[in-house]
Amino acid sequence: MGKRAIWVSIVAVLFLGQVAYNIGEFPLAGDLVSYGMFTAYLLVSGYAAVSVPSLFIFACFVALAAIRIPFAESATSWSSFLLLCTLYAPFIFRLVERADLQPTQNYILNAFVTGASIIAGVAILQIVLVNALKLSALANIYFVLPTAIRGAGTYTFLREGGGGIVKANGFFLRESADLSFVTALALLIEYRLRKRLHILVLLGAALLFSMSGSGVIALIAGLLLPRSLGRVPAFVAYTAGFVLLLVVLYSLDNPLLNIWFGRLSEFSTPNTSAYARFIAPMQMVQLGFEKGFFTTWLGNGAGSYFRDLSIGRFGYEVADPTWAKLTYEYGLAGSVLVLTLLIVRLYSSSLRMELCNFLMFGWISLAFVLKPGYALIIWLLTLVPPARSRSSADP
Repeated sequence: MGKRAIWVSIVAVLFLGQVAYNIGEFPLAGDLVSYGMFTAYLLVSGYAAVSVPSLFIFACFVALAAIRIPFAESATSWSSFLLLCTLYAPFIFRLVERADLQPTQNYILNAFVTGASIIAGVAILQIVLVNALKLSALANIYFVLPTAIRGAGTYTFLREGGGGIVKANGFFLRESADLSFVTALALLIEYRLRKRLHILVLLGAALLFSMSGSGVIALIAGLLLPRSLGRVPAFVAYTAGFVLLLVVLYSLDNPLLNIWFGRLSEFSTPNTSAYARFIAPMQMVQLGFEKGFFTTWLGNGAGSYFRDLSIGRFGYEVADPTWAKLTYEYGLAGSVLVLTLLIVRLYSSSLRMELCNFLMFGWISLAFVLKPGYALIIWLLTLVPPARSRSSADP
């Protein structure tokens, strides 16, 4: 049953994320249903253990956020707050500590790599069929799903870059950024776990064909961020070397590399992807801070981020990365509590440190906070607690 639950969860995230039963404006997607069923299975089976620190952090956040909503001046949403609670309440639970759980951890990681490899193969085939044969229906599963089971929301499906090439998204994933993140995570897992060359090449090719920097940046962060205080000097040296490498590559003026380096100008150009994801959200958070001390610390209320865009009168797109959405809606206090819940979950698991760094960086910098699929990925990969020695194991 446990193995089936793992596979159902991975299939739901990678292949069924856009299949949903729409309840009004809320899409009850396959990944959310799978997340709830897996959590319920652990609780009923008795395999789940409660993390007391996580429970305390989560309870503090829920109390602060719930008290804030009735007194908020902005238009708020209880459904947004309840969805966030639903996604992160399972972070309180993980497997009961035992001495023989490392095979379980390896099984979860290998299953994810297998699923991501299939997506990578689909993405490589997709970029050829869509661009060479102009089969636009293969650009995204969204186009072929019946309306009754099509996930709600507004997503960018056909993002062109570099000579009009339509980026790959793996057909089943929403955007090229999702393909980039999934393949980069699987690439790091495979590199640290089994190092199969054909899998590394497959995942690397799909990462490149996504033509998105989301996974690449998270991968660099996972590899470079220090794994302990003693490695901080090495982190500084690696970072300096990486920056120098980028400068050298940029000076080559290679047409292929320019597809990537050309996007750096987006950080200063409104109505571009990088500007919408990083610069515009910062401006939105600054507007929230201008409302006073109380709002700075407790936020404008759940679900207010997009509802308050009219205040800024932005003439360009504004994305909702986790750091900006949490800070604007729940204030510095709420964002710190949720971030602490994530940190406790990640770094008290048996997951390798570089994978924890990858997931933490991706979660903070990208719009993952209310996406069931990514909450499920983090929860699943950190399900196993640190290994216990046989001497301390139960008889």
